[in-house]
Amino acid sequence: MRKVRLEPTFVKTKNVRNFEVLMDGLALGAGEGRLGKVTGRAGLGKTRTCQWYAAHNESVYLRVIGPMIDSEAGFLEALCRAMKIMGIPRRRSAMFYAIIDRLTTRPIPVFLDELERVRPKMVDLVRDLSDVSTAPFVLVGEEELETVMRRNRRTWSRTFQAMEFKPVESPDIIYYMKKSADLSIDPSLAAFMHQKSSGDWRLVKSAALSLVQQVNANGKMDVTKQMVTNAFAVGLGGGRNARA
Repeated sequence: MRKVRLEPTFVKTKNVRNFEVLMDGLALGAGEGRLGKVTGRAGLGKTRTCQWYAAHNESVYLRVIGPMIDSEAGFLEALCRAMKIMGIPRRRSAMFYAIIDRLTTRPIPVFLDELERVRPKMVDLVRDLSDVSTAPFVLVGEEELETVMRRNRRTWSRTFQAMEFKPVESPDIIYYMKKSADLSIDPSLAAFMHQKSSGDWRLVKSAALSLVQQVNANGKMDVTKQMVTNAFAVGLGGGRNARA
């Protein structure tokens, strides 16, 4: 038996298709500032989907971490870097207008990931960037992001498109296993994996790696329910789901 490998694979799930619909909807509002909201609990593929879209469409992706969370200057500097603005100014106002100038010339989508972590005032700053430049900004985060956005009437009124990522489904798992590892799994096993993972992509992928290791160790391409149970028992985060 050939050695099975787990190859990086992007699956166009229902979430991804809905995300593309959201982006198409934002494009219809060209010429005015507008926001998009993408929320959902961790592990459902929000970040990977944004990165995939940005890699295939002229866009800017920025994950809001570290000093960006509490500092407007830190956020603006990071956004300048993500946009590849040369000679980044030192003053906050100058960075703001450097971003405006770039986006006004070419109002491409800007994805801001994990934005629920910032202070509410930072969301106002993002709204202003979109308003002045007319570029669409897509705010991405966990469920509490919507609460942050709804608190500000001006921000929420500019949110033209919104979607929530849902847990992945059994057919997605079947497709992923076949595409990434050329392993065919029975629909009942896919349903079992869905149950154990609660539709969390990260847990599915962790279990898939374990299944590949078990298949190689066994020297057989067959995947059994016991192997799936083992995968979730030893996989990252699997202990919790194995007991569920």
